[in-house]
Parts: sequence; C-alpha cells; structure tokens
Amino acid sequence: MKADGKKIKMAVGIAALVVIVAALALAAYRSVNTPERALERYFKAVEEQDYVKMYLLISDDSKKLISREDFITRNKNIYEGIEARDLKLEVMSVEKIDSKQQQAYYNLKMETVAGVLANPGNVRLRKDTFFGEYRLVWNSAVILPGLSETTKVSVTTTAAERGSILDKDGNMLAGPGTAPSVGFVPGKINAETRAADLAAVAGILGITTEDIEDALSASWVTEEIYVPVQTLPEIDAGLEAALLQVPGVMIGEAAVRSYPYGEKAAHLTGYIGAITAEELEARKGEGDYRDTSIVGKSGLEKIFDRQLRGKDGGAITVNDTSSDGIKTSRVLCESSPVKGFDVQTTIDTGLQTALYDQLAGDKSAAAAIDPKNGAVLALVSTPSYNPNAFILGMSHAEKDSLNSDPDKPLLNRFVKAYAPGELIQPATLEAGVKTGEEYVEQLKKLGFGETLPFDFTMEVSKISENGTIDGDLTAAGNGTTGMAASPLHLALIYSALVNDGNMVQPYIKYDANPMVKYWKKNMISQEKADNIRKSLAQAEKSSKGRALAGKTGTALQKSSADAAKNQDTALCAMFYTDPAAENPLLVVAAAVDTEGRGGAGYLAEKIRAVF
Repeated sequence: MKADGKKIKMAVGIAALVVIVAALALAAYRSVNTPERALERYFKAVEEQDYVKMYLLISDDSKKLISREDFITRNKNIYEGIEARDLKLEVMSVEKIDSKQQQAYYNLKMETVAGVLANPGNVRLRKDTFFGEYRLVWNSAVILPGLSETTKVSVTTTAAERGSILDKDGNMLAGPGTAPSVGFVPGKINAETRAADLAAVAGILGITTEDIEDALSASWVTEEIYVPVQTLPEIDAGLEAALLQVPGVMIGEAAVRSYPYGEKAAHLTGYIGAITAEELEARKGEGDYRDTSIVGKSGLEKIFDRQLRGKDGGAITVNDTSSDGIKTSRVLCESSPVKGFDVQTTIDTGLQTALYDQLAGDKSAAAAIDPKNGAVLALVSTPSYNPNAFILGMSHAEKDSLNSDPDKPLLNRFVKAYAPGELIQPATLEAGVKTGEEYVEQLKKLGFGETLPFDFTMEVSKISENGTIDGDLTAAGNGTTGMAASPLHLALIYSALVNDGNMVQPYIKYDANPMVKYWKKNMISQEKADNIRKSLAQAEKSSKGRALAGKTGTALQKSSADAAKNQDTALCAMFYTDPAAENPLLVVAAAVDTEGRGGAGYLAEKIRAVF
C-alpha cells in the first residue's frame, strides 16, 4: 500500500509539473503572439522592403482577396515610389473583437520624398486557430491613410537649387548660369519640309533626328509651346543665322550649372552629372539620393556635394474616382525644396588664373598656399578641359576624343606625386642629414609615408619604392629610388622655412578667422629654417622690390610600367620671405614635364612671372 501511495503522489506531482510547464509555455506564447508583435513584424518587413514576408503576415481571408503578385506589385510601387524609410511604429491601443480578432490603433511615421508622413491608422488582426499567429486583415489603407483599392498615388519632386562654390573674395567658381538653348515651336514647323528641316538642325547641333522627335513627342508638348532640344556653350552669329533659317526654330536661354573659369579651374571645381547606379548604391541609406539625383562627379563639386546639393521638395497625392465619376485628389504630404549651402573656399582666382596661364601649354601641376595659415590659394593641372561641356551634354565622339587624347586633359595632375629632385635637399641635406638612416627619419618628419590631411585625396608621398635609402644621399631625390611628393606637400614643406621650422596643415574651406594648425611641428630647428631661407633668397631674384627665395631641380620621373616612358620633370618651389602686411606671404610649388622645354630654368621663369 505504501508503494502504491508513493506512485500516486509521484503521478500527481508529475501532472502538476506538466500543468505548470504548460501554463508557463502558454503564457510565454501569449506574450509573443500579440497584435502588437504582429504589427511590429509586419512594418519591420515594410522597412526592409521584404514584400514576400509582408504577404505571409496577412490573414488567409486577405490572401483570397489579393494575389501574392498583385500585393507585392502594389506595395512595392507605392513604398518605393514615395521612398519610404526610417519607419517608427507606435501602437496606441488594442481592442478585443472576439476570441480570434482584435482591432489595433496605431501611429506610423516615415521619412518620404516629401518629408515626414504621419500615418494614423487602424487594422484588424486575426488568428485562425487557438494557437495560430495573429496576422493582418489587410486593406490598402494599411499602406497609406485613406487609401482604397482603386486609389492611385502620385509623387512629384521639385529639385533643390544647388549652392555655389566661391573663392576667398566671394567670386563664383561654380554656380547658377544660363546658356543658349535651341528648340522648336511645333506649330511653326513647315509640315511639307519637316523631315529635311529636322535633319538639317540635327546635323548642325551634332544630334540625331530621333533626339528631336523624342523631344517633340513629349506628353506636355503643345503647338504653341517652346520645346528645347539642345543647350550649347555658345552660339556665334553664323550658327545663329543658320539655325533661324529653319522654320519653327527658336533660340532661348536655359538655366545651367556654370563654371566661369572653365579650363583654368576645371580639376579644382570638377563638375556635376546624373548619379550612376554604383554611386546610388554607395550612398544607400543616406536618404536624399535617388536615381534622378544630380551629384558632384569630381573636384570640389564631389568633395562638398552634401552641403551643395540641398534637399529636394516633393508632394505625395492620392487620387480617386468615385462610382459616379467624381474625381477627388488629396495631398498627404508635401515639402518645399531647400537650397543647398554655398561653399566659400580659400582659392584666389587671380592667382589660379595666373598660374594656369603660365602653365597652359605644358603637362604640369602646381599648388599655391599661404604659408602662415595653410590656406590653399590655387591648385592647377594642365592640360585641362572645359567642365561646362559636361553640363551641356557631350556627344559620344566628344567624350571619346577627351578620353583618347594622348595629353590626358581629364587627368588631375595636382593630386599626383612626382620625384622631388633637389627640391627636397633644403630640408634634408642642408638640415644636417648625413646618413641613410637619418635621411629616412628626416623624410618621415616631413610627412613622407602619411596621408596628407586635406579634402582632396593626394597621392601619398613616398621615400622610395621599398621605404629605405641606400647609396648616394645627394642623388636620393632625383627619382632613381622612386621618391615622390605632390606639389602641395612640397609647398607645405617650404612653409616651414617661414614658420620657425613648423609645417602648416592645409585647408581649402574659407575661414575668416582661421586657427593656425600645424601638420608637422619642429620639422627642423628655427635656426636651420632661417639659414635655409637666407641661402635660398640669395640665389633668387627679387620680385617688385620684395625678397624672393626659390629652389629648382630636375628629376627623373620613372614609369613603373614602361621604362621607355621615363621622363625628366622640372620642379620649382618659390616663396616671398618678407611678411609685409599689405602683400601676404605666398609659396608656390610646381612640376612640369620638360620634354623639349629646356629644364628647370624654363619652369622657374614661369613661376617667377606669377610672383
């Protein structure tokens, strides 16, 4: 009997334990399987654009009313059309309808192409079995407030005005401008000679008749309205006369991004263009970029794109037609475009122009700085190109011509590193360096091997191909070891000669009251800086009564790919040595391919002319 009693007690204990475990499991299940959790899962799938998962989270009855394909298409078109992102869900309350259904009231906020859209809504959630999951009883209003199955959603965007790029005095380097626009007034085209006339204009403009026909067939075109076909950099009298002889042709003006200094500052300013799929992917998650965005492609336009481009405006509108044919329209969300910020730079356009004009016939690079505060006053690369041509549209032939030009006008040479030749000697050999190990350490103190702290990404200056120096120190900088430095880095090194041995840190964004920062302190001693400066001043002519110092050299610029392409490069660093308040200090460093041009003396005369 005692054994039976023990068995009974054990059975009761096990049963009690099972009941407790079951109760706990049920409680845990109920804490997870709630209408709130179901809504959270659904809108998380919305944010992740997982439309298949969204369909799985709606009720079986809902699936009978809308197919998976239609569901995915409608949700994808609307959510991606309005560029929904950063969803924030707040469940306000839940009311029980019956044992299987509850009504949830919520507020959903999301960022869209038209700003923040607040979407207050309510939806039923149902579980088909006792242990089934809650799923949405879906309808179109879940997507956007007031949406029905027949409602159409339209999105319009208004491009923001791009900010301007200015020089230190407020002169425009890049900004709004106008250009001649050639087009047609459809109603004035001669029907009998239409084909020939369109072909004639296409030939003059370097486009196809299909391009013109496409423009004339746009949905907004009417007989009386001017239809632009091509924007040109300029129109001379002869071209204008030839175009206006064609019936229906009209010449107007188009608003464009303008680069007033053209080739003289092309590599500095860069240019803008339509965003590519790769660029859009790289900016994924930043919010303001879309497949129609115009972005900076190079230069300052690219570096300061976020500040310059502003924020586009937009509107989200729902349109519906009732059963009796009455059309209604309602704006759900709208925002005005916000102009981009202007970016003022430290560039001195007079100096930029003077340097370019002196070097325009060469393959060259130059950098000019204020050695006292590090302001970058000019960055020049030649040969160059006209950035306005990219804005106005280039033919395939024009692009091919630029890309295949042996002089490589698209190549930005001022970010490249060149064999510095004798230009490095004042800060090394003349600073007392006598051994290979000392030489390497001194070059490291000058910033060799480090990324230059500057908005433009300059090629890293290097000591040699393998980072060491062997043999004759006097010949170390002539290029045979692979030593290289950018013109800007060389200018910074020479800044130490008027800064008690300290090298300034460069900057290009204008500051009315700059705080001087040093990239390298105590590069050389103050005494050595003074001695070097004096020795360089003795070797250089004065300029308009001002003390001028300089150093020239020639180095072998080696081609790692083809020894036959090795070339001599002339180099020059020049600077004022007096701190006259009315004439600010200046350092210019330049490199030029000397093929057929006579060496370092040739370059020195050009830089001296700039001073």
